[in-house]
Amino acid sequence: MHVEVIVTRTDTGATTQIRIDKAKMREMRKDYASWDDALKEAQQLDLINVVEASAAQVLPSGMPLHTSTDIQSANFTSRGFTSEKLPPPQ
Repeated sequence: MHVEVIVTRTDTGATTQIRIDKAKMREMRKDYASWDDALKEAQQLDLINVVEASAAQVLPSGMPLHTSTDIQSANFTSRGFTSEKLPPPQ
């Protein structure tokens, strides 16, 4: 399954967004208490690799890490991700 991944450092921690189905505008999202926690879990889920995680360490707050990957079917809800339907493009 091909997914787009966006990991963003925030003032209160970090957020990981996974866009799964562009046609249906589906997205999964999870908030983290820290940037390191978000990067660690993204690596564990094979959403980002070691090089991307290292590069992400130097990104300033608010600057998202954008990447995409092909992963095996994963149950993101069991890892605390919530499903959202995005509004249609304007």
